[in-house]
Amino acid sequence: MAQKHTVTDLRNGSGHALSLSGHEVWEGSQSTDFPKTIMNGDSIQFTHNAGTNDGSIAALAYKLQDDGKMWVVAWSNPRGADSKAFTDLLDQPVDWDQIKTELDANGSADYKTVKFNYRAEIKMDPKSASPVVTAYLEKKYA
Repeated sequence: MAQKHTVTDLRNGSGHALSLSGHEVWEGSQSTDFPKTIMNGDSIQFTHNAGTNDGSIAALAYKLQDDGKMWVVAWSNPRGADSKAFTDLLDQPVDWDQIKTELDANGSADYKTVKFNYRAEIKMDPKSASPVVTAYLEKKYA
């Protein structure tokens, strides 16, 4: 049987370079090499492997260079339950416990938020054992 995993595709249309500010892994590989930088206009893909007996549940925070806002992407691909994802934009340090609470309570197969003149969206197939998570960040023009 194939290793359960989550493929994540991060797309940056924010007008800023993004730098990894932090991450939290609740289930799955602790040694994933998450992308450190995502330039404006780029799309970067990586795989987060589930653990032997658990799922792939994690969150990343990227700082928008020259802006200071944080883009948070989170996914939950547990064993024995549907997958879901969550995204947010913050102007303060990341509270990982709060992100996990939001992911558990409000995560969905297609989650969107608009804040600080940016639009963030994250999508995934809730029924796939090894889903692709696609997350977009873009500047929202008036």
